[in-house]
Amino acid sequence: MQALVVQNVGSTARDYLFLERNFLSHLKLALLFSVLSSSLLLHARLVPDSGEHSSGSSVNLPLAGLQFAAAMLAIFGGLWEYLVGYRDFFDMRPFNVAGTMPHLAAMVAIIAIILVTCVVLLADNKL
Repeated sequence: MQALVVQNVGSTARDYLFLERNFLSHLKLALLFSVLSSSLLLHARLVPDSGEHSSGSSVNLPLAGLQFAAAMLAIFGGLWEYLVGYRDFFDMRPFNVAGTMPHLAAMVAIIAIILVTCVVLLADNKL
């Protein structure tokens, strides 16, 4: 098996590290959504009420599912960006020329999920 050697000219090493850093930030976003999903399912609060114990709201389960879907979408979006960038790296193509439409669509969907979740959490008094 031969090793593939790529010349390190210009910003080649920095661009490769950019791919890994972006993938790790997508994983961090997915972990955040997973924690938010778990807290909605378990009715957890950062500052618990001392006297009251609420049973939660009817929107907890759908919101938790939405957050979990956003976590999976963040992982798949990061993986897509990493694999396309990795292929472009070895084909010696510039990163900004490659098609990033699926990654952009995934990130817009995640932003929409964040917005919907914030609006629902602010509008529901029981949460």
